[in-house]
Amino acid sequence: MKNVLKSTFLLIALSLAVAVANAQTGRIVFDNSAHNFGNNIPEKGGDVTHRFIFTNTGDAPVTIQNVTASCGCTTPAWTKEPVAPGQQGFVDATYRPNGRPGNFSKNLTVTSNGEPKMLSLSISGVVVKAPLTVEEEFPVALAGIRLSEKAFAFSRVFITESRTSDIKVYNSSENPVEISFKNLPEYLKIAPVTLQPKQKGKITCTFASTKKSKLGTTIDNIELFVNGQKLQETLTSTATVIPLPSQAVSGDKNAPKPVLSFKNSNYVFSNIKQGSMVSNEFKFTNAGQADLEIIAVNVVNTNNDNIKVTFPKITKAGEEGTVKVVLNTKKLKGTQDFNIEIITNVSSNPVSNIAFRGNIVE
Repeated sequence: MKNVLKSTFLLIALSLAVAVANAQTGRIVFDNSAHNFGNNIPEKGGDVTHRFIFTNTGDAPVTIQNVTASCGCTTPAWTKEPVAPGQQGFVDATYRPNGRPGNFSKNLTVTSNGEPKMLSLSISGVVVKAPLTVEEEFPVALAGIRLSEKAFAFSRVFITESRTSDIKVYNSSENPVEISFKNLPEYLKIAPVTLQPKQKGKITCTFASTKKSKLGTTIDNIELFVNGQKLQETLTSTATVIPLPSQAVSGDKNAPKPVLSFKNSNYVFSNIKQGSMVSNEFKFTNAGQADLEIIAVNVVNTNNDNIKVTFPKITKAGEEGTVKVVLNTKKLKGTQDFNIEIITNVSSNPVSNIAFRGNIVE
């Protein structure tokens, strides 16, 4: 009888010991779960790191099994060995600001064998964009000067309007430079620019559409001189002169409007023998509620007399029309690519484009 009681007592004691052991667990408590690096993190000042400290408030060692970041711009590190009860560990969050100007907010997920099994940390801040280097601000290197770009882009200019466009310039030499321009068309005006060594400035080009003889897009190559010496490189000017919107004439923005809709705006021919005639009819519909007027047709940047375009002046609402393009291939060979602008009284989009291209063989 005594042996039975002794065995029962030992079994109960062992079960209690197991239950107590199983009840023991580690518990992770962070001092804080969010950190803001502030509003002035330099973009090129190097990585920034914050250390999140936690305490094991449980009654068993705790181990961080993994930490994952919400993006590749954040790199975590953490205490790898078990943290005893009452002791502290850490999770480091490193953010790489280079190439990432602006606000950021990133999360890290911490997984452990304690309680809670999973929890979240966050970092945030504002990265201040680094000043551009000379090479970044002025990527175009010419003779003793650097430019921000090589083109004056005027986009669309009303026929009664003048507009300016700037190119930033930097004197990268050790001597003063004078930048000048010659042989400009009458609708372009560019004042000479003088810069001292390492000085920044700008070249301002004025496009006066009132002095332009036709509607549509014009692309001009501009000769560039530095200290009187002509450079091989040229600048370009691109502007599209458009008519005044119809409501500007009528004064009624709610008046019925025309709508131009081409069924096909692209025609490609292949291996046409030199001297042949090539033609295509581009069908369109006036899908609006007012007369459609084709004001002008412009074959972009070509004086080629071999191409002829005919079109109806007026197309009534709901009616169809045809733009016919005829190309005489005499004296032409190789790849031909014509961009033809149809300039209309459609206020919302006065310039429509059709393409006429192909290859001519001897």
